[in-house]
Formats: sequence, structure tokens, C-alpha cells
Amino acid sequence: MNNLIGAAFEAMVANTRDMIFVKNADLVYVAASQPFVKMVGKKSPDEIIGKTDMEIFDDENLAKRYVKDDKKLLRKGDGLKDYIEPITDEDGQHRYGSTSKYILSDEDGKAIGILGITRDITKDYLARQNYQKELKYLFELPEDIYAVSYIDIDDWRIISQRRHDINNGTLQACQTVEELAEAAVSSIPDKECAASKFYRNFTQELLRSIFESGRTHMMFKYERVLSDGEKHWVQNELRFMTDVDSGHACVMLSAKNIDAEKQEEQKLLLAAKMDKMTMVLNRDTTMEYIRQIFRREEGKLHALFMVDVDNFKALNDNYGHQVGDEFLIAFASELKKSFRDSDVIGRVGGDEFFALMRNAQDVRAIENKAKHLLASIQRVCREYQDVHLSCSIGVSVYPKDGDCLEALYSKADDALYQAKNEGKNKYVMAE
Repeated sequence: MNNLIGAAFEAMVANTRDMIFVKNADLVYVAASQPFVKMVGKKSPDEIIGKTDMEIFDDENLAKRYVKDDKKLLRKGDGLKDYIEPITDEDGQHRYGSTSKYILSDEDGKAIGILGITRDITKDYLARQNYQKELKYLFELPEDIYAVSYIDIDDWRIISQRRHDINNGTLQACQTVEELAEAAVSSIPDKECAASKFYRNFTQELLRSIFESGRTHMMFKYERVLSDGEKHWVQNELRFMTDVDSGHACVMLSAKNIDAEKQEEQKLLLAAKMDKMTMVLNRDTTMEYIRQIFRREEGKLHALFMVDVDNFKALNDNYGHQVGDEFLIAFASELKKSFRDSDVIGRVGGDEFFALMRNAQDVRAIENKAKHLLASIQRVCREYQDVHLSCSIGVSVYPKDGDCLEALYSKADDALYQAKNEGKNKYVMAE
């Protein structure tokens, strides 16, 4: 019978995936499975059997700890059950094992050795750690989080949801996953943004396919109308995980308040596009915006105004460059007042400005705009009558005078040159 048990044990040790070892009462190894051999960085059981921990482990402190623990077990005569500890694999990577140790006794009950079994639980251990971390995130809702929903993908239901107000705004409370997706779609103004497209296809099949792909994290930043009726920048994060109790695929969906951060970011982006002195668009941005409008609004009537200050050099010579700069700031301000917010105003040179009048009703409306602009600019120039400041305007019309910015620029420039030659302080329509 003992021979049969011995043969069975040897077969198990030779074929198991667990890390198994046997030590005698002197804590000398007498048996070891191949996974255990690999874990301690050896190639075969022969490198372990007949040796102690002090002889096989390079880390002396680790070896001393093992010896101390095992002596304590032998002295007490009690085993150890499911002790979680860090282990290493053959590549030296940190992993986690669940170790149980059993006291081996002779017929008289005297301890004669230790049987140790360690199972690699790295995947489950890390999943549980992550799970606990995410649950803490759910129940201890951070101050900058509008809401968190914990969704069971397999059962397709909201397990739990937490919400709170931030500056009188929060997300709608939802009872079902479908209601959550519908609320998101209806409250996102930009229907073409990634978040809107994602929530329009927010199905069990989509989330399960993301989970099964091994992806653990997704994020969207977008504007959303909250309970206060105002638009706020929100950051959605989706964290995919396995529920350690049910084994189901789940996702933790959070909505974070990033409005202040995004507003600051947009201010910086806008500053990079502006002419720092006059606070209208700079040359490159003006050109790019106009090209975008021509691409998006092909076939509509637009007018390009080239506006140049007459006798500006005399102002600088007589009053100094500081006064000249102050005049340009006032000049640009008057330009912005004369056009709509949807139009494009930019400074393209020292005292030369562009204005694109979008979606004009007809050519008469364009000419009326030019007349109104001349009159409004005169109010700014009135303070400097001794240098005879005024402005000249050249106007070209899209698509009549050209179907691209370069063609319109050339026609408007010719018209501006003509206005200068004809005595200044006037507008000329491109021929």
C-alpha cells in the first residue's frame, strides 16, 4: 500500500502544474515538482533535492524567512492554509501564489516533514485587487465625479449607481442600461463626436466584444448638457473587469467634471490662434478658417474684404509706435463690431486686415456692408485728423471672382490697389 501511495505521489509531482515540494524535519528538500523548480530559478529537481533553502535561494533574507516560518510550523504542528505571497517565475517576473503547507507525521504523530503546495493565482489576485479598487471608487465617490454606474454586461443591468451635484449640475438618474444610453445621446449637443457615436451603439454585444478583446480602459471627452441646462465638459471613463463574485463581465462607467480644465485648455488654444495685440485672428488661422468655410459651404455667397489703413505711416511718424498700436487695437475692435460672430476677422499684415462676410444675401448686401464699414472706421480715425487717417477696402465675391482663397485674395488686392489710386477712403468691388 505504501508503495502504491509513493508511486501515486511521484506521478502527481511529475505531472502537476502546481508548485509542490516536500521537506524533511531538517528542512532539506526531498521532492519537488517541475513548476516549483522553475519558480526557484533551477532547471531540474536534482538541483534542489538534498539542499536547504539557504543553498538554493540567492536572496538570503528570503531563505531565512522560509526557514523561520517552516521551523515554526514544525514546532506548533499546525499547517498553513491559502497564504497569499509573492513568487517569481523562471523569467524573474513578480507573480502571486496561494500556498498551503501540511505537516507530515509518522505513526506516532511525530512531525517528520512538510508538504507545500503553491498555486499561481496572479490573474485572479490582480483581478480582485483591481475589483476592490474600483468598488472603492464607486462607494467613495470623488468630489470631481458627477456619477458612477456599475454595469453587469452579462446580465445587462445596472448593479449600482452613485451621483452627486457639482455646481448645481449632475447626470440624469437611470434605472436601465438603455435609459442610460438614451440620456447620454440626448444630452450631447455634438452628434458627430466620438462619445455620441459610442452611446448610439451602446449595446450588450458592443461592450462584450470590447471586454473579450482584452481592452480594460476607454475614455471620451465631450460637452454634455447637465441637469442645470448648461453645457459642461465631461470625461467618461469605462473600466472593464470581471466581477469576482459572479464571474460576470462588468464595466465601471464614470463621468468626471473637466469643465474648468477644458476651458483653460481652449483659452490656450485660442491664444495661439490670435494676433496678440489686436486680439483678432492671426494670419495663418485666418487663412485656414476661410479655406475651411469654402470647403464646407461651397456654392454659398461669401465676400472677402481686404481693409488697409490709409496714411498709417504718418500716424507712427507723428505720434510714435505706441499710439500707432493703440489705433490698430481700436481699428480691429471696430472691425469686429461691424461683422457677425460667424464671420472671420483677421490681421494679415501690419495695418492690413481680412474680413470674410459669410452667407451674404446678395451683392447689394455686400456693398452696404462696405459702406457701413467705411463710416464706422471714420469714428476711429476722427481723433487723428491732422494725419488724414482713413481706410481703403477691396472686395471680392465667392464664387463669382474665384473658387479658392488665392484667387479671391488676388482680386481683392487689385481692388484695394484701385481704391488707393482713386484717392483712398473708399471701397472698390473686384471686376
